[in-house]
Parts: sequence; C-alpha cells; structure tokens
Amino acid sequence: MQNLIDEALSHRAVNHPYLLALKNGEFSNMNLVLKDFAAQYGAYSSWFPRYLTAVISKLENPIHREQLLENLAEESGTLHQEDIDAIAQIGIKEEWVQGIPHPKLFRRFQAAMGIEHHTQNDIEVEIWRESFLSLAQDGTAATAVGAIGLGTESIVKYIYRHLIEAIENYTDLKLEDYVFFPLHTEVDDEHGLILLNIAEDLAGESEKSTLELRKGMLKALNLRASFWDDMYERAKKLDAQFKP
Repeated sequence: MQNLIDEALSHRAVNHPYLLALKNGEFSNMNLVLKDFAAQYGAYSSWFPRYLTAVISKLENPIHREQLLENLAEESGTLHQEDIDAIAQIGIKEEWVQGIPHPKLFRRFQAAMGIEHHTQNDIEVEIWRESFLSLAQDGTAATAVGAIGLGTESIVKYIYRHLIEAIENYTDLKLEDYVFFPLHTEVDDEHGLILLNIAEDLAGESEKSTLELRKGMLKALNLRASFWDDMYERAKKLDAQFKP
C-alpha cells in the first residue's frame, strides 16, 4: 500500500505544471485563469456522489459498504463532531458547511468567482467525468477502489493546497467563499484512510486484486493529468490575450 501511495504522490497529476503555475501566479490575469478553472473543475466535482455510489455498488463486504455510505453522507453535508472540531482549527465555521452538499459548496465558490451556473463545459472535462464514472461502474471492485481511493482521495489534499494558495494570493475571496477546498484537505484525510483500509483488505484477497488496485489508481491519475494538460493549454491561451 505504501508503495502505491508513493507512486500516486509522485504522479504528474499531483504536481502538474498547471497547478504550480497557478500557485506561483505565473499568468498575467490570474483571476481569469482561476475563473476558468472554477468553471471546468466544477463539472467534474459535481459528479463525485455518482462516482462514490458506483464504487459502493461494487463492494461485497457489508462493512466496506457501510463505511463508504458514511463518506457519501458527509459529501451530502453531514459532519460529525470530530470533523467540526478539526475544521474549526483552520477557521471554518460549522454553519458554513453543516448540512450543505459539497457540490453546493463548490457552486458557492463559482458564484464568488462570478461564474454563471450554465457555463458551457469543455469537452475535456466531459471526457474526464464520463471516463471516471465508467471506471467506477465497469471495473472490478479493486479497480474502482483504486481509482477513487489511491488515485483520488489519497492525493486530492495535496492538489488542493496548490489551489488554496492561488486563491488566497490572487483573489479577494473570503474563506467562506472557497471553503470547499480547505474542508476537503481536512475531511478527505479520514476518507482516504478508510479507502486505504478497504484497499488493503482487497489486496489481501489475491495478487490479481493488487494489480487491479494499481490499474484503477493509474487510470484515475492519468485521466486527471490529461485534464490538467488541457487546462494548462487553455490558461496559456487566455494569458496570451493580456501580454503585450
């Protein structure tokens, strides 16, 4: 498991040049580039409950299903006291997030960035979310857990740290506006651990299951990296409009 986690964290999807360029403020119009990110990434993020539901449907162990159903409840805005205590340490107020589904938290961020809800999706984000959903629905249980666990929940907090730094340095948004991101850097630690434990159980079943975990992980990471590639090209084209 540790080898797989290390492989995931070293993948270009986690420290992609696009993410580093956002963090370092390398674009002439950071607000416009971040606005484009918010519009497109929201199309992927809004489907997360679908991905998680598809993974749950693949699991045979009732304990595993129950654990991920609890994660799904948290995606719907239900936070336990330990989560509330944890987010309070970084300045997040309970009333900002309790009872609010995470897709709505992302739409709050989009609204603060001035994005209309009917913004057209780029074809690359359509490909990403449809491909990820198919990965969760059509693969084995190990493939699905590898995708959403090792290839997503275990790495997303590192990705969001780049984005949080960009938002804090190059916009005037308040914490409540972009709370979606720091919330996930805290809560997803627990989700990642639960999925890691499930992955360990599946890996113990056979060598084939371990290979399927890695396959799902790499497919998820490669899909994300491909999306970042596209977003980087979009950002550079937007940026070129503001360079002399």
